[in-house]
This record gives sequence, structure tokens and C-alpha cells, in this order.
Amino acid sequence: MSLTVNFAPADAELPDPYDEASTSGKFQVDRCFKDPVWDLIEFDPLVCQIIDTHIVVRNAGTHPGTGHLAQRLVEHIRDRQPELGIDDRDVLCVTVAGLCHDLGHGPFSHVFDNHFIPDAKGKRPDGTSWCHEEASEMMLDALVKDNNIDLTQDRVNFIKDLIRGETRLSINEKKFLFEIVANKRNGIDVDKWDYIARDTRAVGETCTLVASRLIHAARVVDDTICYDHKDSQSVYELFYSRYSLHKRVYNHKTAKAIEYMIVEALLEAEPVFRLAEAIEDPQKYLHVTDSIIEDIERRDDPRLARSKQIIRALRLRQVPKRAEEKCLPTEYKTLWKTLLTPHAIAEMSVKLWREKQARNQPALLGGLDTVAEETDLSENVARDTLQEDVGTALLPAFDMSTNGSSSPTVLGMAMEDEPLTEDDVIVDWSVLHYGMKEKDPLENVNFWSKTHPNMKQQSRPDTSGVLRPERFQEVILRCYAKDKRRVCQVQEAFRAVLSTLPQPEGAEEIDEATPVSTQESEAAMVTGGGSMKSDHHPRTPTMDQFQSIPGVESTTVSPAVSNSNTSPTARPTSRHGARSTSRTPFARDPNPFTSAKPTPRQPSGSKKRARVADGEEGSPDRKKRAT
Repeated sequence: MSLTVNFAPADAELPDPYDEASTSGKFQVDRCFKDPVWDLIEFDPLVCQIIDTHIVVRNAGTHPGTGHLAQRLVEHIRDRQPELGIDDRDVLCVTVAGLCHDLGHGPFSHVFDNHFIPDAKGKRPDGTSWCHEEASEMMLDALVKDNNIDLTQDRVNFIKDLIRGETRLSINEKKFLFEIVANKRNGIDVDKWDYIARDTRAVGETCTLVASRLIHAARVVDDTICYDHKDSQSVYELFYSRYSLHKRVYNHKTAKAIEYMIVEALLEAEPVFRLAEAIEDPQKYLHVTDSIIEDIERRDDPRLARSKQIIRALRLRQVPKRAEEKCLPTEYKTLWKTLLTPHAIAEMSVKLWREKQARNQPALLGGLDTVAEETDLSENVARDTLQEDVGTALLPAFDMSTNGSSSPTVLGMAMEDEPLTEDDVIVDWSVLHYGMKEKDPLENVNFWSKTHPNMKQQSRPDTSGVLRPERFQEVILRCYAKDKRRVCQVQEAFRAVLSTLPQPEGAEEIDEATPVSTQESEAAMVTGGGSMKSDHHPRTPTMDQFQSIPGVESTTVSPAVSNSNTSPTARPTSRHGARSTSRTPFARDPNPFTSAKPTPRQPSGSKKRARVADGEEGSPDRKKRAT
């Protein structure tokens, strides 16, 4: 057997493998990109032409990973189900939609969209608000026009609708394609797959989401993307991963405090930079990026003095200090949001301040953090907690009114004996859910099986698992002190306002007198992202845990609505004998901040059990116990 090798003539022109105009082979026209999450991803020349534009390069919110996953999913469905008629045009438009769906993000992503623009621009006359998808469409039009991208208007309209996840501009398109990039039916889309994997990796954790498995489990049934019923747990974990990231990362207490500082700095700089006007002009919006912070610092304009002051505080990590935090059901936000405001807290602070002046009490001292035990709220314990948090050397606090100068006043110590103002307080409401607000996200997900591949069905508890949370949405209420020297003042006024608020109708009271055993607590632990349904409700901290101190007058404001002690649903008296008459589970009576002496720290359960085992508990005579 002979082997023949043919060589090209010496004067023959070899094709350039990097020439996108070449048509001599696919390997010569497609380009690969190294992605830190999805490794090598490949796009055709038209998509690469879009990636190389200044609009895409400018925007850190552009996601090649989302475009890559969108391309993989639509190609998988095309190869597995050729009868659906998915063509190259569909693949191209879905890929471009995944790539460009976040072109309209402004500085600091959703902080700009959800906080700055509503404050700076407000709502339109028709009641609607601006959203970054509108800017994505505007920037896509500018991208196609300025760079002569070979996309017809009908394809551009199709891409815009794919970005929105609904049909508005396009006609006669395949319905299931609108569930790939932005799925409004159940929230399972490639955008979520990408940012969950990317953000989990960014915070140094391992992502349990396997996008490849979900892609291979996808199948179109009745114009709807369904998943293999064997992967129902993977689908559920996708929703829980989203909730977990929002809970632990996106809505972290310090992250939220920094967001408020950024928004305030941008609002102070708005008269100079006019950022809110740029969202209507693609050429102006092109330059509105995260570098706006450095632009403010570089600009020599006296109107930017306050904005520079806030940015300096941010760089020195002198951020608002959390004074209180509550995790509540959704109905509390509906009832309390208009009542629990900085204005209400400031008014309550004035009232408490006047009461103290009338009794000639000294200014409130001591700082504490809301994560401390509710039974440790005396001034002595607060100061002990402070020293444990910051060490033996107390850190100076930043005073906004002194252009960033340091002050020897320590955390939580009142600057002067004066009440709060609205500008001293931040009240933040964060709504967390699994992706479909209060609904179980699996209710809108359809599955198929090998025995019935062309029939869609919903997940059943006997096949997907019975461990599901009772609620799929919660509200985190936080109150911040802008100056950390006034944490105690803010917390005291916040709790006083809280005690006056009405309770949502039908809300259950917490039984303080019924302890939960160790075995029952372990049985009710969260498994797979939700709490088990059980007869034991979460124990919400209340001020009923504090002993009343004889001879000390409390300044707790009487609640607006109270329960009768003879009510059939009234809870029994707490183990300390003190019981608040407020309907709200967060009422506090007596107020620990006005107590003449600190509440003694109660020994922990483990130490108490150890004493009993050693014969110490209940034995006043040590010699007798020793014998």
C-alpha cells in the first residue's frame, strides 16, 4: 500500500483562517472565545461582528455566556425535534437576543434601573416606568445602524421580542422560542442559568446548577418547553439557587447600604451630568458606565461637593449602619410601607426625646447590632457586644457634616442630645422570592416522560419530593442609621414606631410559652431550600422576652390596636410574666433602652443543662453539693 501526499503549489494563496469573509470552510469563519464559566464558546461571523462593536464592548452587562446557552438550547431542540421547523434564522435571532438582552443596563446594573431612574425621572404620564429592556432595544437599533450589521428589520423586531419574552413587534413566530431568553411563564431561561453560575463562581462558591443537564432534558410539547420529569429536583434547585443568591449576596445588608450611597451620589451629581436624560439618546447613553464615579471625582465643579463627599465615605467604607432587621410575610409590606417611613421614625424620635427631657434622663449611649440576641439589649450588654465586634481599639466614626473628618465618638454613641431627622434614617424593603413571587414556581413548569414524550404534565409531590416551603416570598425590612453614632437612637425610634403598627388581618400570634424541643427543632430544619410544613411556627423575637423592672417607667408607645386578654386566640403569658397588649408580634414592653438597670443575661440552655448534670442547679450550698 502506498501513501500519496499532495502539496499545494508554492505560488498558491492559502486561505486566511481568521478572515471572516472566507467561505472555504466552517472552521475558518467561526470564532471561539474563552469564557471563565462555560469554557470555549463558538459564534458565527455575524454574531462576532456584533460582539466587536463599541456598544457591546462598552457594556459589562453584555453576556456572551447567555448567548452561548441560548444557541445551545435552540440547536438542541432543532436537532432532537426537526419536525418543529427551527431554521438558521431562528438560531441566529435567539443567539443575538441572548447576547444583547442586557445592552441597556446602566451604571451598577439594576441599581441604576430600579432606584436611580425612578428617583431622578419618576413615572411617565401614563403611569409606566422606564426599564432597561427599553434601552436594550434602543442600543440594538443603534448597533445595527452604526455598524451596518446584516439584520433585516423583521429580524431586529424578532430579536427585540425575544429580549422582552413576549410578542409585540413580530408575527407568526414560534411561541416556544420566547421562553429561551426571557421566560415570563415560569422564569426558566438561559439568562438565569448564566448569572446564577457566574455570580456563584464570583463569590467563591461551587454552583450546583448543571445547565447541560437542563439543556438535554428540554423538549417542546404543545408549543411549550418542557423538561424530563427525572430532572424536577434540578429545576427546583434552580429556583432555590436564585432565592439564595438574592438572600445572601444581592440583598446583603452592606450591599444594600452601599447601593443607597451610590444612588444618593448620582442624584447629587444629576444637575451636572444629567444622566437621566441620557437614557433617551444612544450616543449619550453609550458613555454612561460604572466609570461615572471616577468622572465625578475628577470633575472640578462646586456643585459636586456633596457627591464627592459621599463617594469618599464609600471608599473609606463608612457606610450606613444597620439598626434593625425583620423578616416578614408579604402582607406586612402592603400594610406598613406607608406607615413605617423615615418621617415617622423622626417624629417618634422627637417624641421620645421630649419624654426624656421631661424626665431629665441622660442621652442614650451604647451601640448594638440587630443580630444580637433580643435578650441582650441592655446598655452594658450593648457595650460588651460593641467591644467584641470592633476589638479593644474603638474605631472612629465618619461624620458626613465634617467633610469626611474622623471623630472620636464611637459606634452607637449619640453625637448630641438631639432627636433624629428624616435624613438620618433609611428604611429599606426588599422582596425575595423563588422567581414567581408568591407562587410555587414548579406549578408553571411542565414535564415529559419517556413513556409519554408528547404529553406535558405538572410535577407531583410523590415523584418530585414533598419538602417545599409554605411560602415562596418574603420581605426583609431593614432600618439603617446613616451616621453609625446614632444607631441606638434610630433603633429605639424604629421599635417604638413598630409597636404602634396594626397587625395584618388573619396573622397568627406566636406562642411564646410553648418551647420547641431539640428533636422537634432538628426535624424542622430546612432541607433543600425550604422549611418543612409542621405544627411549629418560626419563633419571632418579641419584647415579651424582657423582664419588667419594678419602679421603672417605660416609654413604649401604646399600640394603635390591641388584643383583649380574654380573646380565644390570645396567647398565654410569657415565661417572664410580662406580656404586651399590642397585636403586632414586635411590640416591646417595657422598653429596654429606658430601663434603670440592665436586664441580666440568662444562661444558655447548654450551660444550664451542664449545671443540672453536675448537681449545681438549684443547690445553694456548694459544700452540700460536693458531699
